[in-house]
Amino acid sequence: MTQSFSEVCAFLDGFDMCSGTATMNGFRAWLGRREKGSRELTWWGLVLCEIDPTLTVSDVRSFSPAQIEEAVSELFSLLRDYLRTLGSD
Repeated sequence: MTQSFSEVCAFLDGFDMCSGTATMNGFRAWLGRREKGSRELTWWGLVLCEIDPTLTVSDVRSFSPAQIEEAVSELFSLLRDYLRTLGSD
């Protein structure tokens, strides 16, 4: 993960742990059902697979600023979609 993307992911994981809601576990399961990446990946890995299923960790470490921005934007777009599904139950 790149520094910026990793910081966003760490913040979300920390917030999730402190809130006790396990939202990110549900998010991971939701992403897995979309079948864009291997189900054993972390939620952030599945987010990256939404952008490009061929990405590897070594690729992410060399992301350009534009790719970092795309990854963070995709993360929040997917998270919004997931949270909307929770509200519709």
